[in-house]
Amino acid sequence: MQRLLRLPVWQRRIAFFLIFGGILLALLLITLLLISNALNRSTRVVSVALAPDVTVREFATLPDDNAYPSAVAAAPDGTVYTGSYATGAVWRITPEGVVTEIPGTRDRIGALIGLTVAADGTLFLIDQLDTDPRSAGGIVFTLRDDTLSIFAESGFIAPNDIAVDGQGQVYVSDSGSNQVWRFDAGGANGAIWWQSPPQEDASLTAAVTGLAYDATRDALIITDPEINDIYRVPVSGGETEVLYHHGDRDTPPGFDGAVVTPDGTLYVAALGQNGIARVEDRRLDYIAGLFRGSSDVDFAAPNRLYVPNFDQASIVVPLVRPQLPFAIDVIELAAQ
Repeated sequence: MQRLLRLPVWQRRIAFFLIFGGILLALLLITLLLISNALNRSTRVVSVALAPDVTVREFATLPDDNAYPSAVAAAPDGTVYTGSYATGAVWRITPEGVVTEIPGTRDRIGALIGLTVAADGTLFLIDQLDTDPRSAGGIVFTLRDDTLSIFAESGFIAPNDIAVDGQGQVYVSDSGSNQVWRFDAGGANGAIWWQSPPQEDASLTAAVTGLAYDATRDALIITDPEINDIYRVPVSGGETEVLYHHGDRDTPPGFDGAVVTPDGTLYVAALGQNGIARVEDRRLDYIAGLFRGSSDVDFAAPNRLYVPNFDQASIVVPLVRPQLPFAIDVIELAAQ
């Protein structure tokens, strides 16, 4: 200390700032470490069944530490598809859980957000282009025989999900405009088909996301995670029906993907609650929970629901780490 006091004034000031700055830096690092430990679990969360008529298990793990599977789709032959929101890679998974990356997808797709499989086996994919939430635009691809082709690429702000109806018409939700687009089977005549209905409460902002085709009623299911409503709209047009309205109740579900089974049962992904729920008589019944980002759900005959673990928080919050490995889970429904 005496040597420090004998230094010239300018050297003492530098020494003071170095010491004081070092203490502040150490306190900041300790604080960040404590926050990181609080945000990150020491053990990996595993999904569980919440209803007596279902079982839940891990179906397949994905090879990348930045897989971030945001969507899932099951083909008529039982093949499951998922893809990375971070890298654009698309994986094909056999019914037994064997994972294979589809060549070329990582190079052409920027941020995969939506998937569906048409009746003829064609895979439709939505690319948001960039994980930056400030970016806008998107492309819809088709994948046939492992060949990517552009299906539609104009007019989108933030495309999110995709569905195909019984006539082969293709629907794309755009959460940036709160609209649903419809295209002919070949990608032509794209136009806005549905607009989110106005809300009585002007403070509520809609942001439609999930889409699913209901073959039993020839209608489209549309979900909204901001209003927390689920709509059903006839493909032929007509009045929009509200199937579920959460209102100002606690535990908002934060709806995302949806699927309607061949018997007409509707299941939705409640991303806000990390669960999958059955929708019946305007009631929400959770059948499975504790997913690590349940952003989508799809059905494969005879009794399987596939759910991705998106783990999306670690994309936007630097201190949060994903719970590796990324995986797709399967819910098996009891025989009716």
